[in-house]
Amino acid sequence: MTATTRTNSAKATTAGAIGNFIEWFDYSIYGFMAVTISAVFFPSQDPTAALLATFGVFALPVVTRPLGGVVFARFGDKIGRKRTLALVLVLMSLSTGAIGLIPSYATIGVAAPILLVLARIVQGFSAGGEYAGGAALIAESVPAKRRGVMVSLMPSSTGFGLLAGSIFSFVLAGSLTADQLQSWGWRVGFLVAIPLGLIGLYIRLRLEETASFKELADSDAVASSPVRETVQTQLANVLKVAGIALGQTVCYYVVLVYTPTFLRTELGYSASSSLVTTSLAIAAYALTIPVAGHLSDRIGRKPLLFFGSISMLVLIFPTFVFMDGGSLALIGVLQVVAGGLALGCYTGPLVCTWVELFPTRVRYTGVSLGFNLSVIASVSSPFLLTWLISATGSDLMPAWYVAIAVTVSLLTLFVLPETAPSKGGHDHITPVGEQLPTWEADAADDQPGQHLSRP
Repeated sequence: MTATTRTNSAKATTAGAIGNFIEWFDYSIYGFMAVTISAVFFPSQDPTAALLATFGVFALPVVTRPLGGVVFARFGDKIGRKRTLALVLVLMSLSTGAIGLIPSYATIGVAAPILLVLARIVQGFSAGGEYAGGAALIAESVPAKRRGVMVSLMPSSTGFGLLAGSIFSFVLAGSLTADQLQSWGWRVGFLVAIPLGLIGLYIRLRLEETASFKELADSDAVASSPVRETVQTQLANVLKVAGIALGQTVCYYVVLVYTPTFLRTELGYSASSSLVTTSLAIAAYALTIPVAGHLSDRIGRKPLLFFGSISMLVLIFPTFVFMDGGSLALIGVLQVVAGGLALGCYTGPLVCTWVELFPTRVRYTGVSLGFNLSVIASVSSPFLLTWLISATGSDLMPAWYVAIAVTVSLLTLFVLPETAPSKGGHDHITPVGEQLPTWEADAADDQPGQHLSRP
């Protein structure tokens, strides 16, 4: 691989991942600070009701994110990845920063939760176009032989964003008093999104459009109605994306986002203890993903997807059984193994599999529709689980919720084709003009245009 190729791949990967990092840094701050935020915006004599209101606002993207996904995916498949992702990042950074500027309920009354709801609506709408666009951008900008590991840095950035939020929350909880945290400390994490967004915008605006999309545009073959074309020609693949994404997104939200609140509100652990164990699991998750992505370039995507999903299914019940009454050390180990290693192994090849299923004309749209369908069931997890545990009294509700979602993903894997080019998957991504015959591709240097599909 030439120096220019490496530089372009690195720029595209950074540009694709940074918006994702900002999004999940905010999600983690909101999740980890849920108890504090509930007191700021939803004062109530019933702490459970206030927490439900907070998680209800957290779940607003269940409505706005799919809509944003459709709108931005249409732009991404019509005008290109670069300009669409720049717009997405501006909206996401401004709406996230705005949350940190909203006065409390005690200051402006009911206007405070209303403004919070509006900020979350814009935030969810913009986030709907981030994940699929970033994944398409990276996949279309890197060598085929390294596509698995490079695209895996996209979901890995969600882990690092979540980890940064976890560490940030831990530092705040340990260094500020409860009054300081409630009056101003919780705001800092949201305000950080503004300078991060400016950095990300600078990087994205300096990118060139991907070769795959350029080829379409130059030949006037861009889809005139990407959403309609996707539904008419790629609906089966959209449903496959949703199916294999469901277990990952639900497990991610439950084990890595919701668990700190679960440990505090249901099992009585301190905020700092619950954040420490979860941070260790998130670190294991973020570091495992690129390793699994690299392995998927060698042995294929499906073996790792099967291994990861079965591991999650086997481990999820012991994880929550031993949380109640187990030692903090044991809880930490179980979170690391289930939410870190098993989930990381599954996530490593997952996003690359999504983008490899679709042709360039509707890649952004296809991935966005499938992924956002799964988000509907996952982003509302904290709200649903808080309500289910309150209604049933069972602390195993999170485990059942994850197990059902992972089972759906495992069943979907049986009808999923292998997409890795090195294992015979059809390469939809490499521009036709850059594809090489198999015998030439095997001997060629690792260039972004090489075609590794078997005839």
